Amino acid sequence: MGFVAFLCLVVAGQLAMPEALSFAWLTVAGFLAVFLYRRTTGQRLSVINGARLGWISGIFGFAIVTVIITLLVVALSEPSVVAMMREQAKARGIPDAALNQIIEMLHSPSGITGALGQFFLLFTILPAFGGAVGAKLLDRG
Repeated sequence: MGFVAFLCLVVAGQLAMPEALSFAWLTVAGFLAVFLYRRTTGQRLSVINGARLGWISGIFGFAIVTVIITLLVVALSEPSVVAMMREQAKARGIPDAALNQIIEMLHSPSGITGALGQFFLLFTILPAFGGAVGAKLLDRG
């Protein structure tokens, strides 16, 4: 489910959906993790165990994001990649100031750490919440 959550965020980003909808995908991923676990095993989950399952699925999604950010940082060390990104940004109508801010953030260790910290919180708290809600709602049936 962590991989599915990551794919949903990528699709939401490509379609320029509101940020709140992207956050909802992470919560839904935790809910779906509990749903699929219950459907596969037939076991009921407590709210705590549902939150734990959602958290674990979020950790997998965070691991994927970490690998992609690492690859992006390595790629940005090559000037030709930065030039190509600038051309693509112009073609999509992304302002140079926004692109420069992202590139500078990914060149500083504090920027990378801050971004990874935010992703860690988003990818763990929201799926854990979704898992807890899923365990509570699915336990009623």
